[in-house]
Amino acid sequence: EGEAGNWEEAIALCAKKMEESGFVDKSFGRACIEREKDYPTGLPSEIPVAIPHCKVDGIKENCVCLLRLKEAIEFKRMDDDIESIQTKMVFNLAIKGGDAHLEFLQLLMQSVMDKEMMGICMEKEIDKIPEYLEKKLG
Repeated sequence: EGEAGNWEEAIALCAKKMEESGFVDKSFGRACIEREKDYPTGLPSEIPVAIPHCKVDGIKENCVCLLRLKEAIEFKRMDDDIESIQTKMVFNLAIKGGDAHLEFLQLLMQSVMDKEMMGICMEKEIDKIPEYLEKKLG
């Protein structure tokens, strides 16, 4: 859980947590931010989310960082980069390899369309969410 003034701060916050946990190196956060500028990841689902990600050598181990924000921030939409969404949920992906990366991204995009699952992610105690998502996403 945290606060960010904009999408760049949100991605940087996720990347810092993943780096501190040993999953990625310093290059990951910058690469996600640069990718987001050209290929935005805001998803206008019923409960809007952003799914920043990138494929870089700096990923040491696969992980997902879920950032639940106190106040919504703006991300450009992935389907229309002129439009924006306001979101309190950011799923930052660090997944190695081409096929695995794409497969998990597709699974996550389908899953965030599940209003019940997203409602649980919004309300559940933050330390209980990893176990919940592991059960839902495998």
